[in-house]
Formats: sequence, structure tokens, C-alpha cells
Amino acid sequence: MFATTIRFSMPPDTDWEALRQLLVRRAFEFFRSVPGLRAKAFVFSPERSEIGGDYVWETQDDAEAYLRSPAFRATVQRWGEPRIERSEICAYVEDGDLVYPSEPAAASRAVEPPSAGAGP
Repeated sequence: MFATTIRFSMPPDTDWEALRQLLVRRAFEFFRSVPGLRAKAFVFSPERSEIGGDYVWETQDDAEAYLRSPAFRATVQRWGEPRIERSEICAYVEDGDLVYPSEPAAASRAVEPPSAGAGP
């Protein structure tokens, strides 16, 4: 699995409520069917004048294909070049279940984790 974090800086005159509604529509109309996308958290921070997303992808190729897509390029044209971070996901927990790696043996070979509640 692979992650991307994308942040756009928004101008001071941003209509934050209209933007919130636009992002919710985009979540429903577009992001539910992006190939290889497992999860996306839309982030919205008027305090920092930022919007963006935290994405979880099946593969790095899926993430890179999205970043080359006409939809993403149109977003860049609208809001400018974002800050993008790319990362490998070594473990993914969802609703209390270890989703990735799917093989429990792979997880047990890992270094002993820190005490409960610690870590990122």
C-alpha cells in the first residue's frame, strides 16, 4: 500500500462554506470510483488556509496515475501547485483490524512495537 498527502494553499478571500460543499460533492461524485484508491480523508483547515487530502492507494502506480490524471491536473489549474508527500504504508489499521499487511506472519516478524497508545 502507498500514501499521498496533498495540500493546497487557499487565498484569503476563500468562501470556506462553499468550498466545504464542493469537497463533499467531489467525494460523492468522483472519488468513490478512482482506480486503486482505498481511502481518502478530505482535509479542510481555514485556520491554515489549506485544503487537501490524505490518500491510501493499493499501489504506488495507482497514486502516480492519479497525479497524472486530467482530474488532478484540472485541480492544480484551479488552485495552484500543491505540496505533495509520498510514503509507503507498512501497516494499515481500519476499525481496529489490521488490514495491511494481510498476512499476520509478516506483522509478527516486525520489531517489537512501542507500548500501547504510543507512536504516530
